[in-house]
Amino acid sequence: MNRHRNRQRRLSIPEATLLVMAGVVLMAGGFLHAWMRNSQVEVRREIDKAERRISDHEDTINSLQVKIDRKLNIYQIRDDLVKARSELCEVPASAVEIISPNDLPPAGKEGRSLAHATP
Repeated sequence: MNRHRNRQRRLSIPEATLLVMAGVVLMAGGFLHAWMRNSQVEVRREIDKAERRISDHEDTINSLQVKIDRKLNIYQIRDDLVKARSELCEVPASAVEIISPNDLPPAGKEGRSLAHATP
């Protein structure tokens, strides 16, 4: 028993080969992990950039919608027409004639368009 205890322990060739292979596999795993993590960070940055662009576009859309609403405000239009001294005037609701699409003649049969039609 003492004979085995006093003898120096050396690695055999299969054990050394196995240790080298395990080291190579661990290093490759570490490099692969670092590469995947870097890719994940890059994708996250691209997602953040896209979300910021979407947010900016939404803000632009909202501000344009506010401008459109201001332009289409009937009271604002009336004030602008008065300031511009326009000859346009308000049309009473009784002067509006409702025409259904079924009452219109086909465009090709009469040879004239609605824009040139005379009453």
